[in-house]
Amino acid sequence: MFRKDALENRKRKWNGQAILLPGIPLWLTMLGSIFFIAAFMTFIIAGTYSRRVNVIGEITTWPRAVNIYSGVQGIVVRQFVHEGQSIKRNDPIYLIDISKSTRSGVVSDNQRRDIEKQLIRVDNIISRLEESKKITLDMLEKQRLQYSEALRRSSGIIRLAEEGIKIMKNNMENYRNYQSKGLINKDQLTNQVALYYQQQNNLLSLSGQNEQNALQITSLDSQIQTQAADFDNRIYQMELQRYELQKELVETDVGGEIIIRALSDGKIDSLSVTVGQMVNAGDSLLQVIPVNIENYYLILWVPNDTVPYISSGDKVNIRYEAFPAEKFGQFSATVTTVSKTPASTQEMLTYKGAPQNMLGISVPWYKVIVKPEKQFIAYGGKSLPLENGMKAESTLFLENRRIYQWMLSPFYDMKHSAIGPVNE
Repeated sequence: MFRKDALENRKRKWNGQAILLPGIPLWLTMLGSIFFIAAFMTFIIAGTYSRRVNVIGEITTWPRAVNIYSGVQGIVVRQFVHEGQSIKRNDPIYLIDISKSTRSGVVSDNQRRDIEKQLIRVDNIISRLEESKKITLDMLEKQRLQYSEALRRSSGIIRLAEEGIKIMKNNMENYRNYQSKGLINKDQLTNQVALYYQQQNNLLSLSGQNEQNALQITSLDSQIQTQAADFDNRIYQMELQRYELQKELVETDVGGEIIIRALSDGKIDSLSVTVGQMVNAGDSLLQVIPVNIENYYLILWVPNDTVPYISSGDKVNIRYEAFPAEKFGQFSATVTTVSKTPASTQEMLTYKGAPQNMLGISVPWYKVIVKPEKQFIAYGGKSLPLENGMKAESTLFLENRRIYQWMLSPFYDMKHSAIGPVNE
C-alpha cells in the first residue's frame, strides 16, 4: 500500500472529470489572418514615415553678446566699469600694467623720461634754428634794402649826369662852330672836348657802380632764398627726429600700460577679473550684452547627410534644457538660414554648444539658424526670456518615404554593391 509505485500512481490519478473545450473554427482563423495581412500590407504600402534627427544647439541673440579677451599678459591695476553699467564705444574698461622692472626702476618709465628729455632738447634746437633763421633773413633783408636805396640814388645821379653830358655835348658842338668862325682859338676847343670826355668817364664809373648795386641786390635775393631753404631743411630734419622720438614714446607707453576699451555699445553683463589680478593673453575679461536685441535665434550644427533635406521655412521642434519638455512641452520654430559651406573650426569655437571633432576625425558640420516662434516662455504668470548660451535640442524632419521603402533599404544597399559601373 505504501509502495513507491502506488504513491506515484495516486499523484497521477485525476481528481475529477476532464472537460475538453471546443476549438476555434477554421473559417474564423482564416478570416482573422486575411484581415491582419491586408491591414499590414496597407500599412507598409500606403503609410509614410519621415526620417528625423535630433541635434544640439544653443540660443544666441542678434547682434550676439561680445566677449572681450586680453591681448597681453599683465596685472589689472584699474577698473573703470562695473557690472550692469551701460557703456559706449571706445569707453575704457580696464587698465593693465605690462611693464618690467629692474634694479634701476621700471624700464618703461626710465625710457619715457629719457625720450621726454630728448624731445625737450629737440624742441630747443628747433626754436634756436627758427630764431637764427629769422635773424639771418632780417639781416639779409636789411642789406637788400640798403643796396636798393643805393641803387635808387645812383640811378638818379646817372640820370642827372646824362642830362649834364648832353648839355656839355651841345656846348662842345657850339665851340667847334665858334672855332670855325674864328671866335675862339683851338686851345679853348680842346679844353672843352677834354672836359666832355672826362664827364663821359665819370658817367661810366657811376654806371658801373649802379650795376654793381643791382648785382648785389640779386645776390642778396639768392642768399635769402638759399638761407631760408637751408634753415627749413635743418628744421625739417629736427622735426623728423621729433616725430621718431614721439613714436618711440608711444611704443614705450605700449610697453608700460594698456587700456582695454569697448568697441561697441552695450551693457556690462559680467566681469571676469578684478584689480590686482594677473591675466594672460587670451583670458576672458568681460562680456557685453548688446543694447538693442532684435531676436533670439537657435544655432544648430548638422552633419552633411542632413543638410540636403533642410531648407528655409521648414518647421522644427525645440526642447530647452532650462525648460524640461516633460513640464513645458516642445516649442515650434522655423528654419531661417542654412549654410552652403561647412563651418570653420574658428567659428565653431566661438559657440560653447558646437560639437568638437574627436580622435582626429574631420566631420563637416553645417550651421543652421532657427528662429523660435516664442521669444519668451510663459510660466506662473511671468515671461521667462531666452538667454545667450542656453542649450536646446531640436528635432529636424528629413526625407519622407513609404514604410516598405524603409523596410527594403538593406536590399537597396545590396543592389548598389552588386551592380557594375554606372554610365549615366
